Amino acid sequence: MSDNPAAVCPWCQTEIVWDEEIGPEETCPHCFNEINDYRSLHVKLDGDDLELLPDSDDEELTELNAYELSVKKRLEQQEDGMECLRCHDEMVVAGEMKVGEGQFVPVQPSGEAPAFLKPPFKLNMFVCPSCFQVSYSLSDEDRVRLVNSWSKGS
Repeated sequence: MSDNPAAVCPWCQTEIVWDEEIGPEETCPHCFNEINDYRSLHVKLDGDDLELLPDSDDEELTELNAYELSVKKRLEQQEDGMECLRCHDEMVVAGEMKVGEGQFVPVQPSGEAPAFLKPPFKLNMFVCPSCFQVSYSLSDEDRVRLVNSWSKGS
C-alpha cells in the first residue's frame, strides 16, 4: 500500500492520488475542475459541537421517511417501470389516461401513409416521486395495435 497523499475532488468526489515528485494536482484528471480552496468549504466537527435536532425536525423527518417507504412499496408492486428524464429516479405508475377522438389530432403525413397514431388510445401516466416530473407511455394493448397497423401498411 502506498503512503502517497490523496485528495478528493470537491466536484466529482473522485479520489486523486498524486506523485510526491510531481506534487499535488491542480486540476482533477476526471472532471478537469480546479482543485483548490476556491468555492470549497472545510468543516471540522468534534463530538461537543453536535446537537440533537429539535422535535419539529423529527416530525418532518418522520413524514419524509413515511413518504419514502410508501414510494418504495409502490415501486415494488408495479410491473412497468420508467426512469425519470430529469433526475433519473424510478417513476411511479400513477394511472391510465384515455385519449379520445376530440382530445388528439394526429399529424397527417404527406402522401398515402396513414397517421402514426389514431385515437382512441390509452396512455400510462408516470410521476417521479423525487422531482414530480410527469411522463406518459402508450399502453401495452395500444402498442400492439400500433405495431400491427404499421406492419400491415394500413
